Amino acid sequence: MKMKVGMIALLSILSLKLFANSDAICGVWMDDNKEGKTLFYKVSPDKYEAKLVWLKDSVDSKGQPLLDTRNPDKEKRSTPRVGLKVMQVEWNEAEQCYILHQAYDPKWGMTGSGKIWVKDDVMTIKAGKWGIRVTRTMDRVK
Repeated sequence: MKMKVGMIALLSILSLKLFANSDAICGVWMDDNKEGKTLFYKVSPDKYEAKLVWLKDSVDSKGQPLLDTRNPDKEKRSTPRVGLKVMQVEWNEAEQCYILHQAYDPKWGMTGSGKIWVKDDVMTIKAGKWGIRVTRTMDRVK
């Protein structure tokens, strides 16, 4: 009986650990340059998206919202940057990290892909395109 209770407790702890890992990305994060906040949210089991929710410089000199003027899709160039979906992410249990399927930088109008790790309220993003790799960090906003 004690062994059975112990196994149930162990499985419960392990499943909570796995659940916590996969949803650890959810929430609002400030980029390492303190220029923007990004909200990560769950869209389905193990799949997440992120959108810009705040930018230090979110309006132009005329007080109008900054637009996604460098988007390769001309029809999207009139979309405000704040509110823009910028990442599609999937939890990878085997690698214990998130696979960044698509990251979009409206500042440059470029996309990339890579991986994300979350530990102790710090997110590390390693992404790139065409052999150019970049590492960025984000801090969880409390």
